[in-house]
Amino acid sequence: MFSMSESTSRLLGPATLIVALITCLLSGPFLTGCKPSEKNGEPSTSVNVKLQLNWVPEPQFGGIYEARRLGLFDTDELTVEVRAGSGGISAPQLVATGEVEFGIVGGSQVLQLNQEGGELVALFAVYQHDPHGIMVPADSSFTTLKELWQSTSATIGAESSLAFIKALDQAIGASKGARFVAYNLPAFRAGRQSASQCFVTAEPITLELEGFKTRVFSAAEVSGFDPYNTVLVTRRSYLAAHPEICQRMVDAFTRGWSGYTTDSASTNELLAKLNPSMSRKAMDLAAQRQLPLIIDDTTRRLGLGCMTKQHWTTMAEQLVSLELLDGIPDIDQLFRWSVEKTTAVAPSG
Repeated sequence: MFSMSESTSRLLGPATLIVALITCLLSGPFLTGCKPSEKNGEPSTSVNVKLQLNWVPEPQFGGIYEARRLGLFDTDELTVEVRAGSGGISAPQLVATGEVEFGIVGGSQVLQLNQEGGELVALFAVYQHDPHGIMVPADSSFTTLKELWQSTSATIGAESSLAFIKALDQAIGASKGARFVAYNLPAFRAGRQSASQCFVTAEPITLELEGFKTRVFSAAEVSGFDPYNTVLVTRRSYLAAHPEICQRMVDAFTRGWSGYTTDSASTNELLAKLNPSMSRKAMDLAAQRQLPLIIDDTTRRLGLGCMTKQHWTTMAEQLVSLELLDGIPDIDQLFRWSVEKTTAVAPSG
């Protein structure tokens, strides 16, 4: 099973903001740390919103289902319809057209889609580090990605147009070497491919539970290309019109992910029922292995879901160098994050 977080092309990009929109954004709680706004002296009433995931229920979205299971969205006066994704559903497109208020996308997509004229803005980044990797059988003779990449006898199942693959090409500098073919997990399992792209919380675990052990090379560690992933987004116009709703969504995400990263058992039981193709044991393993992608020194300091201008700028510069982005956009318009949020939770784990 291959998670589609950044492996499907979904292109939309940045719209020019008018002065009124900028003014509204600058007064929102993501910059000021304010509590949700009030209307006529009364707290905002519950609202119905839709959240489109970019893949099927699994630990990658564990904190979201934790929030739903515990009623944390209700606590923040939200009625959230969580829509599972699939390979044929474009979460960014649904957000951009207004069919859903919120969506989950890959970090690189926020930059690439905005370049095409859309207006996506990031509110919360679950994965601080990229979960993509290249896996080989445990008994493979290849000990490094460079060795694999430069081997003329190797066959790699991967989409060569993906940003992390291009970043590996650039870092390793192999103009001639391994042959790239379409991603095909059964072919890799059968030994017809020397290596395969993977999501570290998906394919390696699936194969491990089938008795087929692998070794995974982290793409980010080799290439230095380490984009945010599993990113909550909305439209800039929606954020401008409903900053308090967006703040409530972020608050619920924060509490949901804090709970899930502490104890995932009950929510994994729910996920296994929602996605019977992934066993409960696989859910537990994935939840454990994704922790280093979610919790690091930055999240311990700033809180779960945090984003920084430096990280976004680095991502943009790398995409430009990979010829996947024409230039550096106005980074401040791509995301909203407030270090001073009163509900931010910094995990200790």
